[in-house]
This record gives sequence, C-alpha cells and structure tokens, in this order.
Amino acid sequence: MLTSGCLGHFYEIPRTELERLAQTPPQERGQSVYAVQQFTTAWEPEAAPPWIPTEEPPPGYSLHLHGYWVPSFYGDFGEPYYAPPPYNPPELVHDATPVSGSSSGGSVSTGGGGSVGNIGDIKDVGVLLAVAVVVGVAVGVGLAATEGARYEGQVAVHPHHPLHLLDTHGAQRIVALDELTLADLSNIDSATLSGEEGAGMWLRGAAPLNRKGFSYQFGAGYDSLALPGMNQRSLGYHFAFGYYPAKKFGLLAHTRMQFDDSFYNVRLGLEAQWSPIVLWRLHLGPFVGGGQSWSASAGWLPDTHEQRPYVSFGALAELEISTRLGLTFRWTQDWLPTATPDTRNFISSWSVGLAVY
Repeated sequence: MLTSGCLGHFYEIPRTELERLAQTPPQERGQSVYAVQQFTTAWEPEAAPPWIPTEEPPPGYSLHLHGYWVPSFYGDFGEPYYAPPPYNPPELVHDATPVSGSSSGGSVSTGGGGSVGNIGDIKDVGVLLAVAVVVGVAVGVGLAATEGARYEGQVAVHPHHPLHLLDTHGAQRIVALDELTLADLSNIDSATLSGEEGAGMWLRGAAPLNRKGFSYQFGAGYDSLALPGMNQRSLGYHFAFGYYPAKKFGLLAHTRMQFDDSFYNVRLGLEAQWSPIVLWRLHLGPFVGGGQSWSASAGWLPDTHEQRPYVSFGALAELEISTRLGLTFRWTQDWLPTATPDTRNFISSWSVGLAVY
C-alpha cells in the first residue's frame, strides 16, 4: 500500500513467479503470468524493440482481430495479433509484495462546566475534528482510487513477450519470456513486462482479496455518546491504520470521532481484526480493541467532561471489490469500565466504509 499516483502499463512479476516461469515449457509461459500493476514514475525501463509478428500464431493461440487492449477494453486497431488459449492456472500462493496523562477513573463535571466543557471550547474541538475527518477521508479516497484499483492477478501475453530485468546494481536488460532461464534471475532486483509491448496483454482475472501488508481503513455511520440518563446518537467517523502479518489477521491503530456544536466524543486505541470465514467475495469475522476516550458536552445536553478507558468488540463484514480493496460493514459494542453506573452499559454503533491494502 502507501503508494499513490497514476496506474501505468508496467506489471511487476514476483520472484516466486519468475522461478516458476523459468521452469515452465517455453511455449506455455505466456498463458498465465502472475503480475502486479505498477504506478507511473519518472523512471521507466528501456523500451523493447517493436513487435514483429510471426506468420502463424504460437501453438494453442488463435488469430485475433487486429486490436489493442487498454488494459481490458479491446479496440479494433493496433495490437495484439493473437488470442491466448483457455488456461486453468495452477493453484499457487503468491504474496502481494513483488520483488521489491490522566486518571483512569475519569471525571464528570456538572453545573456551569469547566473551560474544556463549555460550548465555545467544544465548538473549537469540533472544528479540529472536522478538519481531521476531511483529511482522513481525502487520504482514503485517494488510496482507494489508486492502490485499490491496482490490478494484481493473472495476465496472458505472447510466449516471446519482452521481459525487463533490473539487477541490484541498476543495470537493465531485456529477455524474451520464452528464453528466460534460472541463471537470468541471479542478482535480479525486479522484473516487469509492459502491456503496450509485444503482442499486447490480456487480463486473466484479479487475485482474491489479499490483506497481507499495510492497511488503511475509513468509514462513517451511526455512533453513540453515553451521557447521564441518555445516549446521544449521531453521525460518526472511524479511521484505522495498521499491518496484516497474515491475510486474515491484522493489528491496527484505530480512532472514532463523533461531534456536533454541543458535544464531542473521540476514541483512540488499538484493534485486532480476524476474518476466518469466506463466502465467495464476502469475508466475515470478529474484532476486539481498546484504548482511551475523551468526551465533553454542554448546552442542551448534560454538562460533562470525561476521559476514561474503553473496551470494544464486534463483527466485521467485508465485500471484496478487488485484490487490494474491500467494502466494510462494522457493528461495534463499546464498554466503559470506569464510567458511572448510568453510563456504564454497552453502547452499540455501526458504520460502512472502505479498507485499502
């Protein structure tokens, strides 16, 4: 994750896939290649020589309309010249990564309210939280539109498609895919192929959702602030950033923000997520977390100012959109163990959002 920009026409091949291809019969190598789309940068590999088609398609390939894929839409001009044969890729597992201070008991003030609990200060905090929400959403939308849209999965190319190899010293060279050997992979830092070179490229289908690595999550929904004698419910936001050491388990720093002119409610803590159940594109599992909460209210609400720990748990449903992007639904239960008896009950909330990996 953590890379944004315009998606380009170069696709990086993981080391494990390169080794598999080097040991596959040459005429079969282009039928299914696991690759990860790269972002456009100031530096790109040296362009391969122009494609010169052979008189006949390779074995198993068929003549195709003279056209061009961009990258999965076909226009009837340019390239490619052949359609690859149907192919069922072996069940291989690839990583997504290519080569490359206060009292815990809290306090409640009533009456006129202190300097932190008055309406003016609450509005000031609300402005800061609104700015944080705008920035957090902008970052999330940017990542979803770039990293989340990045293609990762199987592609098909001509067996003689040019492969760009970059070694650890920065030197680059071009090797045809059907001429690749294990010896070519020594001291290799990265290997890429371009969808605009050779006879073009076909997208075989994106890989399943792969959470392994860093993750940024954000969303909005219905949140609650427990006040004496009432629960104040309103629009709330949540943001999280962390790391998934495995595809189904992650640890994240998590924050929730709920605010208005007369109150604010902020939670900041750690959260563990686990998604063991997969039903087609739907991933289900629990999460648990905890941390510190800060809240204040005034005006027409009870006059309070509180800082106390919280414990949260709930259920997470995630609909797979792409290999690196999921649509999430969260149902959360919060418990404030040090709160007063009338605000210590479990508090429920829910939200909808996106998770980028």
